[in-house]
Amino acid sequence: MGETQKKEKTRGKRRRTVSPGERKRRFWHRVGLLVLIVLAIIAGVLAWFHFRPARASEEFAQQSPDLPLYVLVIGVDEEAAPRTNLVGLAAVNKEKKTIDFIMLPNNTKIEGRKGKGVQALQDIYTEGGMSLTRAVVEDIFHIRIPYYISFTPESFARMIDINDGLPLYVEKPMYGETNDGAVDFNLGQGYQLLTGREAAGYMSYKDKDGPLFQSLRQERFLKAFYEDRETHFGITNAVNAYRVWHDVDSNISAKDMARLVWTFRNVPVSDIHFYMLPGEIAKSGETKTATSDTLWNFDPVEVQKIIGTSIHAIANE
Repeated sequence: MGETQKKEKTRGKRRRTVSPGERKRRFWHRVGLLVLIVLAIIAGVLAWFHFRPARASEEFAQQSPDLPLYVLVIGVDEEAAPRTNLVGLAAVNKEKKTIDFIMLPNNTKIEGRKGKGVQALQDIYTEGGMSLTRAVVEDIFHIRIPYYISFTPESFARMIDINDGLPLYVEKPMYGETNDGAVDFNLGQGYQLLTGREAAGYMSYKDKDGPLFQSLRQERFLKAFYEDRETHFGITNAVNAYRVWHDVDSNISAKDMARLVWTFRNVPVSDIHFYMLPGEIAKSGETKTATSDTLWNFDPVEVQKIIGTSIHAIANE
């Protein structure tokens, strides 16, 4: 018998003499090592969020547990003269772990600005961008709004894609084209997994039902997105928020947004309250604008009641 065959025979004997107890110990040793590696990765990610310098932004911190942080959230279309297709005000209370989100229809009636006459809210962005839009929304609510988030179709689509899409029931067929006439999205009615581009199309889709129903559809989408993310690990959501935030125009840093997502990791959707800007559709024959056949007349008194709710109801839980 050759030397090589003797060595192979010896190794075979050694393998056969490993006891079941020894194999079990080796298995649990490997499992323990794997757990330690995973914990080290998680600790590294959390340390990255905590210590990495943030880009220039206002400090995203509450001055009082009873005073929420107000954030203007908008979606902007891809037109040559861009307009908003989503406007919302978020009252974020990190201390109480609640959010009040107020949807503003795109055709909300804006008047009283010097020499401008009656305007629709969606056209304010075309005229003066984020700064003017924020100023106008501040006038509606009579509050200061320090923070903003602005999505384009691309950044919104990336946010959905990085979170593996969104399962949603689409209530009716929806179709949209790009500026050059190509198909942008084509949704059939029914339950389906939306890609990022399809989700952006769902949010921006306009039909004969008008801006109010578009805002209601957007509200439904946001609720569904939050509920879907509840089923995932908090660290996964925080990492995804950090990754996508560099493509989003906001004065909230990526680090602060990841921390916010982590803070709300165990908060149920029932603690996220959605409202529609109180008001009514303007009566037939009232002033229209070049871009809106109907306008939404908001009720200033009811608007202030909602702002009061975002402060006092949360404080008195």
